[in-house]
Amino acid sequence: MPRYTYACKKCEKTFEVTHSMSEKLENCSNCDGILKKIPAIINKKIVKDAKVGQEVKKFIEETKNEVKKEKEKLKKEEYKQ
Repeated sequence: MPRYTYACKKCEKTFEVTHSMSEKLENCSNCDGILKKIPAIINKKIVKDAKVGQEVKKFIEETKNEVKKEKEKLKKEEYKQ
């Protein structure tokens, strides 16, 4: 049987369910909210329970650290003119 991914519009939980192609879930088992079927993403990493802002902040901090390391590296280099 195929596997489907659903997201609840009310509690924003995402979960996978295996059922036949003719079936469709409509209500969330956690909060009885309305479910929306999410298209399958193959070979992609799904970040669960992470807010977009947290991911952006993490990326910015990693980039700042990379820039800092590169600056230190360039300071140590001797320039040829």
